[in-house]
Amino acid sequence: MKHATWKTRRAKKLSGVGDDLGPEGRRVYDETGLAIEIGRSVYRRRTEKGWSQAELARRAGMSQPAIARLETSLTLPSTRTLLRVAAALEQPLHISFGDAA
Repeated sequence: MKHATWKTRRAKKLSGVGDDLGPEGRRVYDETGLAIEIGRSVYRRRTEKGWSQAELARRAGMSQPAIARLETSLTLPSTRTLLRVAAALEQPLHISFGDAA
């Protein structure tokens, strides 16, 4: 997926705009929503701990720019990255399929 497409879908998701996107557009739109949810969760937990992005990056064995991209929803992280961040934040990683409870 092109970065421009990702940014457009991210902007629409953040603004609450949803149109008839078709199957491919819907997939990108859903992925964008997931990236936003992950970014918000990481940001919330990191700030609750009083850590900077650099501190979280150090604890997760990542770079500060990688944490920034994660928190600002510019990337959909791999499972490996999520596990590293969850361990650094001292939180379990929960992945589910279907509707959230």
